[in-house]
Amino acid sequence: MDESKFSYYKTLGLKVVEKLKRNGMQASFCDSSDEAKRIVLDMIPEKATVGMAGSVTLKQVGITDELVRGKWTVYNQYLPQLTKEESLKIRKQGTLADYFLSGTNAVTLNGELVNLSGMGNKTAGLAYAKKVIIVAGVNKIVKDVHQGINRARDLAAPMNAKRLNFKTPCRETGLCDYPACRPPDYNRMCNQLLIIEGETEKGRITVFLVGEELGF
Repeated sequence: MDESKFSYYKTLGLKVVEKLKRNGMQASFCDSSDEAKRIVLDMIPEKATVGMAGSVTLKQVGITDELVRGKWTVYNQYLPQLTKEESLKIRKQGTLADYFLSGTNAVTLNGELVNLSGMGNKTAGLAYAKKVIIVAGVNKIVKDVHQGINRARDLAAPMNAKRLNFKTPCRETGLCDYPACRPPDYNRMCNQLLIIEGETEKGRITVFLVGEELGF
């Protein structure tokens, strides 16, 4: 990202950080992925349990790899040897862990978080986990909730369907086909929608906006 574009996004990101704080969340702007990774990993105490949502952003930043080989008990639902039943069990354990880490599909200028989930562990963890840490690139900033939902359905869902080999209409067309796309005909990427407008439990949710374009 060139200097002028970074400067614009940092100014915008700092404004969004203040909105997130106003909505009861802790929030910070990080200039780089390396800075975000260092701060996030330092936040998690040794031997803590950690759950994760499926997040390209966490992978790109390097947090996922550090977690699975680090000093924590990590509930990793993506181990290749797991059966479907074992993966579901681990997803549920992850939502009850000491820390739950995730990206976000969108963050609005008013400091709202918009997220879609196929199996529900992401939305459950974000809504209910003891401590939530969210990492998001500045490309996730949108004007409002409506734009955030559109971004999640028409960008994130098709890209993730391709990444995970989900056979949904959006994987082929690049556009959401809701409500035609629904179970049991399709294994949808977006069965649950969660909009976090605010947080009453101080310190439960921490958001890091990173001055890079990350994830879908």
